[in-house]
Amino acid sequence: MDKDFLKFISRLAVIFAFVVIALGAFTRLIDAGLGCPDWPGCYGHLLPVNGSHFVAYKAWAEMIHRYCVAALSTLIVIIIVTIFSRKNLRRRHNIILSLLLIALLIYQILLGRWTVTLTLWPIIVTQHLLGGFLLVSLLWIVYLYHSPQKNSQTTHKYLPFFAVLGLILIFLQIILGAWTSTNYASLSCPDFPLCMNHHVMVWHVRDAFHLMPQGMNYEGGVLSEPIRQTIQMAHRFGALIVSVYLFMFIAIGLHRLEFSNKNTLYFYFIAALLILQICLGMMNVVFQLPVLTAVLHTVIAAALLLTLVTIVFRLGEK
Repeated sequence: MDKDFLKFISRLAVIFAFVVIALGAFTRLIDAGLGCPDWPGCYGHLLPVNGSHFVAYKAWAEMIHRYCVAALSTLIVIIIVTIFSRKNLRRRHNIILSLLLIALLIYQILLGRWTVTLTLWPIIVTQHLLGGFLLVSLLWIVYLYHSPQKNSQTTHKYLPFFAVLGLILIFLQIILGAWTSTNYASLSCPDFPLCMNHHVMVWHVRDAFHLMPQGMNYEGGVLSEPIRQTIQMAHRFGALIVSVYLFMFIAIGLHRLEFSNKNTLYFYFIAALLILQICLGMMNVVFQLPVLTAVLHTVIAAALLLTLVTIVFRLGEK
C-alpha cells in the first residue's frame, strides 16, 4: 500500500513539474519574470495588486507560476515524509533520492528568489530552469523505482553506455537552450538553417558564454546582436549533434533489442519526440517564436530527457 501511494504521489508530482516547467517558459516568453518585483508575494501581497509598474497579466502569470511551484513543493515534501516515515520504504535508493530532492528543492527556492531580486541574471535564470528539469527527473526516478518492469535484457552490452551518453548530450543541449532563452537570443537569427545566410557571420564565443552579468538583464537583455547570434547558432549546432546521435542510438537499440522487449517502445517514443522537437525548433524560427510552439519546445525537451532517463533506468534493471 505504501509503495502504491508513493508511486501515485510521485507520478502526480511529475505532472505538476511539467506544468511548472511550461508556466516558467510561458512567463519568460511574455517577459513576466519581473511581473512581481518582490518575493515571495506580489507588491507585498499574496495576490497581485496595483503597484508603481503593475501590469496585470504579467503579475498574474508570475504569481500563478509561484502558486504551482508551491503545490509542487508540497508534493515533494509529502514524498520525502512518506519515505522517511515508512520502514519498508527506507531503502538506500529512496533515502538518496530524498536527500537529493531536499537539496535541490531548497536551491530552487533560493534561485526563485534570486531570479527576482537580481533582475533576471542569465546565470541565475538558467540554473533555475535546469533545476526544474533535474527535479522532474528525480521525481520520475522515484516513480520508476516503484514501477518495476522485467524483460529489460539486451544483446548489446554497450547499449546502456550509449544511453547514458545520449542522456548527457540531451542535458547539455537543454543547457544551451536555457542559455539561449535567458539571453534573449531565440530570435537573433531570423533565417534557417544558418544565421544571416547572405552575410559572413562573426563568432563571439568568449562573450557569448561569459557567465557574469554585464548589466540589467530583463526585457531584451544587454548582449549585442552578434553575440546573441553566436548563442543561437551554438544551440542549433548542438541540436544537430544531438539529433544525429539519437537517431543512430535509436537504430542500434531497435536492431539489438528483441521485438517483444518492452524497451523497444521507448525507442519509438524518443524518435517521435525528437522529430516533433526538430519541427518545433524550425517553427520557432520561421514563425518568429510563437508562444505556443516555444512552450511546447521546452515541454518536449523535458519529455525527451525523461525518456532517456527511462531507457537508462530500464536497461540497468536486473
